[in-house]
Amino acid sequence: MKLCKLRNVILIVGLSFLGIQSTWADSKVPQSGFIDAEVALTPIPDKAGAYRYLKPELGLKKYNYIMIEPIEVWLHPDSEYKGIQPDTLKALADGFTQALVDELEPDYTVVGNAGPETLVIRLAITGLKTKKERRRLIGYLPVVFVLSALNTDALKRVSLIDAGIEAEVVDSVSGETLAVLVDSGVIAPGSESENGQLSWKDIEMSLRFYAKRFKAQLDASK
Repeated sequence: MKLCKLRNVILIVGLSFLGIQSTWADSKVPQSGFIDAEVALTPIPDKAGAYRYLKPELGLKKYNYIMIEPIEVWLHPDSEYKGIQPDTLKALADGFTQALVDELEPDYTVVGNAGPETLVIRLAITGLKTKKERRRLIGYLPVVFVLSALNTDALKRVSLIDAGIEAEVVDSVSGETLAVLVDSGVIAPGSESENGQLSWKDIEMSLRFYAKRFKAQLDASK
């Protein structure tokens, strides 16, 4: 499915980790405010800093379609640099969405509208902290012409310091929350971060890591 069929709108907001109330099983879980549902999160055993909620007796067998809501980017108020170009952020979000689509299709059809037998994935890159690199005289290529947003000249001016991932899976008809993920760090197995340097590519790799797990769970339910 082409990304033009998705509503690729990005919400860029500052966030505070204080004063937001939710029902968490662990007080150490970061609270960004992105997740709508009040659920009890428990640690994911094999992923440090990650927490999840799964609806008891979760039944995924009836779902054949997946709708991915526009990915949101939440900039941390303590980020050293807040000047990332809106077009660049949009291109990033589009690229991250495409990474999810690539992992799910063709086994599961990604659709642009809610309906029966459809799961909705709400996802955000949260707590984004960046710093500006020393200005270099490099050319500018509009992101619309760049094959991969991760390789834009604009991102070469910005270093990634920290970021997290939050996701909520809901039934598109009832609106019931079926699963929640909160990961305070984007370090996935095999990522560049394991060498001490966080990169924009790490976010994509983390999304693919979780997409594969989600797909495996869907497969197991059939």
